[in-house]
Amino acid sequence: MARRAALPPGAEGRPDPDTASVPWASTEIVSPYDPEARYCQKLTAAGKKHWIGYRDHQTETCDDGPRVIVQVMTHPAPEQDIDALDAIHQGLVRQGFTGLEHFVDAGYVTPESIHQAAGAHGFVLTGPVRPDPRAREHPGFTKADFIPNWETHTLTCPRGVTSPAWKPTLGDGHERLSVLFPKPACRACPDRLECTGNTDGRGRHIILLPQQLQEIQTRVRREQDTPQWQQHYAIRAGCEATVSETVHAHGLRHCRYHGIAKTHVQHVLTAAGTNIVRLGGHFPPGTIPLRPPRRTSQFQRLCRHLTQ
Repeated sequence: MARRAALPPGAEGRPDPDTASVPWASTEIVSPYDPEARYCQKLTAAGKKHWIGYRDHQTETCDDGPRVIVQVMTHPAPEQDIDALDAIHQGLVRQGFTGLEHFVDAGYVTPESIHQAAGAHGFVLTGPVRPDPRAREHPGFTKADFIPNWETHTLTCPRGVTSPAWKPTLGDGHERLSVLFPKPACRACPDRLECTGNTDGRGRHIILLPQQLQEIQTRVRREQDTPQWQQHYAIRAGCEATVSETVHAHGLRHCRYHGIAKTHVQHVLTAAGTNIVRLGGHFPPGTIPLRPPRRTSQFQRLCRHLTQ
């Protein structure tokens, strides 16, 4: 199958840059056998992964007893994980699940998704928020070290300098707050290089989220570095084991059908088969299944004969 041809100048990866509102990968047909399959590239800890097909979202229980998959959703491959989160929560509510704590990986978590899950569905969304990118660039003051005053619309740095009133702006199409500290104050600060990271004398520039979202981001970033939070979040390791089980034991990533509707049926049947295997191997606490005694092997008989 052929990949996309060279794009005309100015297309910037979209079929029509003047009117397109979706990424090119969402509209490009990459397989003559399955017109609904799409190409996707994902960056993981193990490197870049490429595939053509779909994206499967599984939700399983993590309380006492056997862990079973209770929901499966199939989406186009280029659709990001976080874009499916609200549909997942709506499906869980329809199934009768309320007041849940939902453990997810970083692909599903932003301050907006945490706020949306709590406000719209009453779910506690637990997962790592992306750390401050400046913290990776160089040691020094991060956004969490600055104290916002939501009444005066100002920000105070760790050295006590207060910024002028912030200005509303947009970031990725969402409301943000732009805070720019005065140049003279930053130039005279002994921690200027560690704080601003520049040598041309500019003041520190910080982008804040709206108040509710900024407070969520600051709180989660602080909590996720603690041993208590990490120990609590460790329960999600079972989800990665489920992914491995459905992929390697049941062939989840090998589509037997064409089209997203039939592929979703395969995903549901795979989850059902996984649940049957798990339930078949589960016994109530304190009980031992009745098993016939194993036949003594020839090697065991030989060992007994030699030791007599």
